[in-house]
Amino acid sequence: MAFPCSIRLNGRVRPLRAIAFDLDSTLTRPYLDFKRLRQQLHLPEGDILQWLASLPLAKYAQALATIEAFEQDGVENVAWNDGAQETLTAVRVMGLPLAVVTRNSRASLEAVCRRLAIEVDLLVAREDAPPKPDPGCLHYAASQLGVPIEHLLIVGDYRHDMDAGRAAGAMTALLTNGHSPGWPVDADLVIERLVELLPYLDPLFKR
Repeated sequence: MAFPCSIRLNGRVRPLRAIAFDLDSTLTRPYLDFKRLRQQLHLPEGDILQWLASLPLAKYAQALATIEAFEQDGVENVAWNDGAQETLTAVRVMGLPLAVVTRNSRASLEAVCRRLAIEVDLLVAREDAPPKPDPGCLHYAASQLGVPIEHLLIVGDYRHDMDAGRAAGAMTALLTNGHSPGWPVDADLVIERLVELLPYLDPLFKR
């Protein structure tokens, strides 16, 4: 079988058939003020989506409306992350199928993609599959792209991305954006800027 590309991870050359990128703080600069959202929700800590799922129906609807309005408001401030546009263009030329997998709503995701003219093969929002850190969203992405999960790379800036990738059996790349994570890092690759991913890729793995 021919593969579009390979990737060097932990001293090994592994087949790479698709890449899934996180959105906020990965493809885009941070554009959502989660501290402000937590104040609006009266939720000082904990996973927002898990908390949302635990609410009774009436409170759920109210909280969801607050979250969706917050996401839509943030779209006005969205901008490409450092090196993201260059990286997407380069991996597209290599023939790799690309996905964006986010915990955001589909409406918010599509709005960001329209604003920045992001073109990928698949968009996965929280309505499509269980959101990260649940591995279901990555299994869904691999299935939709028609690639084995072990040949999918997830690139993201937070532990939810890495936890989902490990649980799914995908390859993982953590983007630090120049900051040391405040949690234990368990990733196949750690990079500061997205363009640092490119030297690890070999588009000639078609023999």
